[in-house]
Amino acid sequence: MKVILIKNYEKHKANEIIEVNDGFGKNFLIKKGIAQPVNEKTLANLQRVKNNIAENLAREIADANLIKEEIEKLNLYFSLKSNKNIVHGNITHKAIEKELNKHNIKIGPHALKGESYNTFGLHVIKVKLHDQVVANLKITIVEEK
Repeated sequence: MKVILIKNYEKHKANEIIEVNDGFGKNFLIKKGIAQPVNEKTLANLQRVKNNIAENLAREIADANLIKEEIEKLNLYFSLKSNKNIVHGNITHKAIEKELNKHNIKIGPHALKGESYNTFGLHVIKVKLHDQVVANLKITIVEEK
């Protein structure tokens, strides 16, 4: 018996067609709402769902590319106090995120990864906007006078 998975099940993903034993398909997968039997109606529904997923993915990537262009135009400036080349403090991801918000750029909470920055000069930070889109953000840290 072939079934279309509605939800992820073990090693199989949702919207996947799998072959299972009749009893397991009818008595467990379909009964629990994990799968649907394969027929013309469910196959048409599956195709529509896959098309919607592809359209949403394309839209997300296009939106992420627009944000990427805005981010790569920016050069954010931060200042830190120092005492004879000993830096006091550091620039955290929260501070970078707040500065991006001032420029009307919203990023996800896990877009910035890595350590905080506590050396003077130019730093290039990778900002993960989507699984397939990564932007390079430039920040410059100068000495506060």
